[in-house]
Amino acid sequence: MQEKNPFIIHNRNQEAQKPVAGTNELKPEKFWGGFVSVKNLTKEEFVQIVTQLAIDLHFTYYGYIIKEEKGFNYHFGSYPRQILSTERYKEALKKLEEKLGVEGVVEKKSKKPRFRILLGLQEGYAEQEKLNIIRLIDIGEIANLEEAKKIILKKIKNLTDFSISLNDFLDLTDLRNGLEKMNFGKDHSIKEVQNTLGEEFTFSPAEICTIGSEGKYMEPAIIIEGDKSQVQKIYALAINFHQARITVEDLQYHKSHILETEFCENPDTNDIENKAPVFY
Repeated sequence: MQEKNPFIIHNRNQEAQKPVAGTNELKPEKFWGGFVSVKNLTKEEFVQIVTQLAIDLHFTYYGYIIKEEKGFNYHFGSYPRQILSTERYKEALKKLEEKLGVEGVVEKKSKKPRFRILLGLQEGYAEQEKLNIIRLIDIGEIANLEEAKKIILKKIKNLTDFSISLNDFLDLTDLRNGLEKMNFGKDHSIKEVQNTLGEEFTFSPAEICTIGSEGKYMEPAIIIEGDKSQVQKIYALAINFHQARITVEDLQYHKSHILETEFCENPDTNDIENKAPVFY
């Protein structure tokens, strides 16, 4: 029997929310979250430490960075597409504490019906695919110009949206350097999100920082929190930003679920096996 999504259950004085066109909510999973405060390391030094921990533990830190007056906080937690036991997350936090010489914090449930969403500010995924192609060229996994062209056409389906002609490049190095100079992403701003959603939400500037044994994924982002009755306004915004999927965290019941949008090319809706994220 499929577990009910707590976001769909409506309050006594509130009508049930209608689904946002072009979205699909997957079943909720148990949520775990924690964070550490980082004071005396640069972001680059911190990422190196976490990368080695991820390799040693065979663990992926799905997280984000929030800047503080001195240093930053690194939050990480469970990811509904790759559920692990609570003990695994506790172990990952403990190892991080030991490496940094700090005491971490495990999140507690909210007494209010609150949600939290980490929303990336780069529209679509072409820029991340571009960075990954450059990485593959640099490590020698893409060996020649023709192979690179095929991969680009396969991975960046909206290539015609950008002023680039693959036939203009003379060799692989020329192509690699040309890609590096181009921005394939449209960056949205925190102010844009605030103006769209209004004052009924709280916003925190953030940076996605997911680190695993295969690499890292980083992107400018914003943390959005609000009353669960308003969550579908963020669903509509995710579509406007061409996000394939977002994670929705229920801070009251400590559940989280994936929201897939019409831009999701490999939906879990039709696939019982979770897929790993693309790293660069």
